[in-house]
Amino acid sequence: MALSRPGDLGPVLEDAPGPEVAAGLADLDPADLDDLALVECLAAWERLAAWAQAGSARMLAELLDRARGSARHEFVVDEVAARLGLSRPAAARHVTVAHGARQLPEVADAMASGEVDRRKAEALVATGRLPDEVRRDVVARLRPDLEQLTVRQIRDRLRRAEIAEDPDGAEDRRRRARRERSVTLEPVDDAMAYLTAYLPADDAARAFAAVEGPALAQRRAPGEERRLDECRADTLVALLTGRMAATGEVSAGREAAARPSDPGHGPVPVPVPVQVTVAASTLLGTDDLPAILAGYGPIPAEMGRCLATDPEATWQRLLTDPQTGVLTDRSSRAYRPSARLRAAVTARDATCTFPGCQVPARRGDLDHVDPFDPAADRPQTHGDNLHALCRTHHRAKTIGGWGVERDPVSGVTVWSAPSGGRYVRTPHPAHPAHPAHPAHPTCPAPGRPPDATPSRDTGPPPF
Repeated sequence: MALSRPGDLGPVLEDAPGPEVAAGLADLDPADLDDLALVECLAAWERLAAWAQAGSARMLAELLDRARGSARHEFVVDEVAARLGLSRPAAARHVTVAHGARQLPEVADAMASGEVDRRKAEALVATGRLPDEVRRDVVARLRPDLEQLTVRQIRDRLRRAEIAEDPDGAEDRRRRARRERSVTLEPVDDAMAYLTAYLPADDAARAFAAVEGPALAQRRAPGEERRLDECRADTLVALLTGRMAATGEVSAGREAAARPSDPGHGPVPVPVPVQVTVAASTLLGTDDLPAILAGYGPIPAEMGRCLATDPEATWQRLLTDPQTGVLTDRSSRAYRPSARLRAAVTARDATCTFPGCQVPARRGDLDHVDPFDPAADRPQTHGDNLHALCRTHHRAKTIGGWGVERDPVSGVTVWSAPSGGRYVRTPHPAHPAHPAHPAHPTCPAPGRPPDATPSRDTGPPPF
């Protein structure tokens, strides 16, 4: 929720969504509102839409209950599709939300109060295989933050709870799902096609990293005009067809994006940087807390251990705050962060620190929270004054009028919009909460560099 609200709109913004709020919003003339009031009224309309979706879900839940036990029940979804002009899969998502909200009144209440729209409700009721009592507990704990959490963040928290609740079951499901891996080709218009791979998360992360590195190098090459997505696509084709060695050498700005490899040999194998964060206790086998795979989210402990103990892995020791699980570090007076400090901040932030942004930190910039002052005789390039930003949100801070503050103790980042609104980004925990293990050193295992020790820029070497 925004930290400040215009005070003269009263009940229109503060009351629970319903007919009176709808009438009040409808009476407002946008031209009469300042920027912050416009943003808050936009949010109020979205809460009202969620309230309306809660009413729709109640109607559908009653329809499902009436058809239960009869042949008609199977085809309720088809009537929804026909009446609303939806595809059957889209109508099925309505059914999922209606049924899930009936089973979990907490989700129905969150929709009715405007905190959760249908997309978030679907994430809450359908992500993972959690017993109702566990799912209910997770929803209750997330409730204060649901309005500001993205769908992906909600799913990540539920997957983490699922793995923590039943690590053996999560591992069994992972092994069964692995047998379904596949690659498919789907032709579409304009002489294009989708090439889709359904892969284990660790293999998918390795494959994407193998494409991402050369693609970024291409995009940054002088004279390059292709977008990053185009560079990724060209790199993928070049790697798969043998027209590019895995060293990532490329020619800039052309469809034939990569040099041919030696026709007598396959692509040159090189290590691919993939980072996984594992609690030390999990790595030692004393518990099975979920690991965190960068760019994906929570994974079962066994998959995390396999990645961390890969013979090609490079280890870096990362220290965490005993209460929050947030990575901590200190460092230097130079403007540019060292490789060790960069690795520490990237691991700590995980993604861009703009609220809701999921761009991985490793793909963005490191920005000084308080702008670097060359005349100042004090350390400025240290973890407390650095954070990861994607290029879009770096530009928002530099030229777009946005301000940012970071609390070095809690790790909370607060962004201030030009309208006057203030928005919170909570820190990314380095390890999941666990009552028996409130804090652990964590052991990310990237495929190769960076070789970093984030506790202090001059701290002990990696182990």
